[in-house]
Amino acid sequence: MRTSTDQLQLFGRAHLSDALRIHTDRISERVQAIAESVLRARSDEEIASDLTEELRIVPLEIFRDRATMVREEIQLDVSGDPRRDIFPSGRKILIPGIKVVVSIPFRGDKELWYLQPSTFQLSGPRGTVHVAPGSEEGTLAIALKQPADEPLEQIKATLDSRIRDIEFFLNSQRTDLAGYDAQIQRNIVSAIADRRTRLAKHDTLSSLLGIPEHSPNHQLAPPLPASAESQVPTAPVSMATPQATSWDVFVSHASEDKDGFARPLAEALRAAGLRVWFDESMLQVGDSLRRSIDRGLSQCKFGIVIVSKAFLSKEWPQRELDGLVAREEEGKKVVLPIWHDISAADVRRRSPILADRLAIPSSKGVATVVKEILEVVRGA
Repeated sequence: MRTSTDQLQLFGRAHLSDALRIHTDRISERVQAIAESVLRARSDEEIASDLTEELRIVPLEIFRDRATMVREEIQLDVSGDPRRDIFPSGRKILIPGIKVVVSIPFRGDKELWYLQPSTFQLSGPRGTVHVAPGSEEGTLAIALKQPADEPLEQIKATLDSRIRDIEFFLNSQRTDLAGYDAQIQRNIVSAIADRRTRLAKHDTLSSLLGIPEHSPNHQLAPPLPASAESQVPTAPVSMATPQATSWDVFVSHASEDKDGFARPLAEALRAAGLRVWFDESMLQVGDSLRRSIDRGLSQCKFGIVIVSKAFLSKEWPQRELDGLVAREEEGKKVVLPIWHDISAADVRRRSPILADRLAIPSSKGVATVVKEILEVVRGA
């Protein structure tokens, strides 16, 4: 019996503990991002409940009773099998075989399929994970192959063994996540208390300076009289208005990621009210590709970089990233990275520029990614 070699090894890209540490480190930043008016208007319990739910990682759960399968006849290469390839020649030896693919529904955070929990068993089983963007449900496909002349009972025995291995890793992950849930609740409560302490200290500043305080939205200067307003020059109709030549975000991505994630993200950001530079909607026939992209880069407030293996292998996306990073020379945050189907280790190995940045994993779903982007863009 053989596990299909075209499938990925599960639970092996990175350590779950490292991923949980990144999530925990984000708590203070997330609490600091809450508008002061919101923090003052809501109780600690309400804020902590919302943040705990937002930062919660949904454990994986598989539903074997809903599994389905497909089978097909194949030609199986048995070269290297000492029972069949007695005198190895290095050439393929093909014999009739059978391939069975079992699809098991699951629910939970897709990224957990690639994270190693705290266990001494380091070699995870293989499988292929399928999940729709923005969903916490999907299917795990396990492919098995064997020669047609071997007993079919071996398929069941091997499948049972694979699922036992999977359940072992999932149970270990649940144990790690239970500790994480308790930790983030404590950290959230502590971060809220620290923020309130700072605000209480700031509240004494007006008395200390002897200067009355106005809200940030207070109008410091009276409006111009009608006669003066009529003298304010207006832009000629032929000139491009700021709305037509500036964007809130620029979406940098590889073409391989356009249909699956980049376009749905751009559409969701537009629906949320942002002005989005997205190549297929901004480039017209006859446009210079480089001039148009350079114009978009120079006139956007933030650059969303969808980092994937395809992105890191392409020249144009890398040039766009260089242009965005160049705008951060004065310390202003411009690059908003999203890690799409790529591990932290892959990013560290292939792009040191992005490795130390706080990124949003696309596995959280489009809705959550949009929410976090809006917090940054509208808080700028």
